[in-house]
Amino acid sequence: MRRCSRAAAIRNRNMVVNSLHSKKSLEPTASRELHALSREIVDLFYTQTLSPEEYDREEDVCRAFSDVLLRHWELCCIVSYLRDEATGRLKECASYTHHGLQKERALHASAQLARAVERKGHEIHLWLEEDETNAELTGAFQLSQQRSEELQAVFEEAEVRAGVAVPIYARGALVGALVVLSAYPERLRAALKGVRFVAPPIMIAVSNARRYRALRDQSRHIEQLVEELQQHGRALEEANAELQRVARYRSLFLQRMSHELRTPLTSMLGFAEILVEQEGLTDAQRRFCERIQSAGLQLQASLNQLVDLSRLEGGQSEIFLHEFSLREMLRELCGTVARLAQKQDVTVEYTVEPDAGAVVSDEGKLRQVLYNFLAYAISRSPAGGRVAVSAGRAAAEGFYLEVSDEGEPLADPTHLFQPQDDSNVTNERGTNMNELGLVIAYRLTGVLGGTVELGEARPLCGLRIRLNLPSSPVESPMERPAGIIQD
Repeated sequence: MRRCSRAAAIRNRNMVVNSLHSKKSLEPTASRELHALSREIVDLFYTQTLSPEEYDREEDVCRAFSDVLLRHWELCCIVSYLRDEATGRLKECASYTHHGLQKERALHASAQLARAVERKGHEIHLWLEEDETNAELTGAFQLSQQRSEELQAVFEEAEVRAGVAVPIYARGALVGALVVLSAYPERLRAALKGVRFVAPPIMIAVSNARRYRALRDQSRHIEQLVEELQQHGRALEEANAELQRVARYRSLFLQRMSHELRTPLTSMLGFAEILVEQEGLTDAQRRFCERIQSAGLQLQASLNQLVDLSRLEGGQSEIFLHEFSLREMLRELCGTVARLAQKQDVTVEYTVEPDAGAVVSDEGKLRQVLYNFLAYAISRSPAGGRVAVSAGRAAAEGFYLEVSDEGEPLADPTHLFQPQDDSNVTNERGTNMNELGLVIAYRLTGVLGGTVELGEARPLCGLRIRLNLPSSPVESPMERPAGIIQD
């Protein structure tokens, strides 16, 4: 008997020792598994960095982490849940279900665990076979008895015996969950540390995938915008080429029309002048001849303005500089417009400051500019009104020319130098050629390097147009904006 008792004691001691050695041998095995998991996760991140298109969707990322777990442990069902930005609830992202399980029932069971994680906010376990080891694992994660019984019924229907739901947090907020089910509790128990280890990196990889996808979409959007800009650029180039072609045709047409019309027009004006000088004409005949002469001169002026505008728009205007006297130019110009002013019953006066002297500029273009402004001022002035012209030296070695009238104030003078779109628009004198003359004068001022100021004429209480010009502009055929300065 003593020998049997001693033998039994030895066997019991050996069993305890073997059990202790078995538990100690499990620890290095678990450590090796975690190291292997770590290497695989690093490889996954490395692949995602070098080839982000392989894991550019949340489903691909979650499936890749599920494959990592399956390479180490035989698990029946792995489901990844991510928070839906629209609803704020956890939504199934990717799943793996063993062919031996009914997929719908297994997914239903995993969804119940995910909902429990949403409610509790921490890790949830459910073991249908309770023992001391399971009690140690579930002590801090127990569900209420009613919830536990409901989940047990769902587990039994899905033919699984154990389940774990590990929450995934980012910046203190629940952003996902990793749910694992198994028909063999011991397998899930062995894989529990690995499940906990794998869960957090899932969200990092998902964030990388979302960031890559956002950058890719942004890059595609930028490429699309660049392509659209290139198409618009090509369209603008084609439109510009077409406009240049039309402008050349128009300029050529105006030149030919001017040449074809000037010859007979000159003859008409010459014969009209001869008739006017005849002494034997009656008063009615003389008035008819004067009307012919006036209409011819107006047509000639219109042709000249059209040709000038065409040259300005085509960049063909050249500057011919020489020195001349402002006083002499104003005296001759006022004499030129005297007949037009007399016809409108308007008086034209000019004053020149003593220090004005001589200036260097293109006298022909300056005469044309001032003539157009004077013609406009005369047309604006009422019968018996007065138009004043003044000239003098300005700052920075320049000079100024100023035209003032007694017409009605303009509501918006900034549109004064814009061509009229409607050919039927006429001024109070019955023609829109004065507006065309203003456009030409404004652009010629820019060619001469000057600016235009608009304001109220004092003491005439009408419109004041002031030209500020350099005394020696740069010789360049290129037109530049004159600029408008409003008081």
